[in-house]
Amino acid sequence: MAKKKYKKRQHSPTVAARRQQEQEKLADEKARSGKRFDPTARALLLTDLVFLAIVSFLDLKEAIPELVSGICTITGVVLLLVALWFQFGPKDKRGFGQGPKL
Repeated sequence: MAKKKYKKRQHSPTVAARRQQEQEKLADEKARSGKRFDPTARALLLTDLVFLAIVSFLDLKEAIPELVSGICTITGVVLLLVALWFQFGPKDKRGFGQGPKL
């Protein structure tokens, strides 16, 4: 009997290319999902923007005193900082006051 040489089956180049394309697509989706905006931060920023616009309009028309306008501006800055904390703060539950990872 003649000896047969068994060769490993070679995958076609299209199968390997398709597999690589799928892996790149999954990696892109994973990278994109990590860059998404935090919904809480988005809501706070939108609320802050509307709040400061209303206060600015009322201050321009001199409908509110300067003291109230100043307090509202400080409140707007505090809301902005809270929104930034939600967006860039720690993602895991390490506790309050730990600060964001750099």
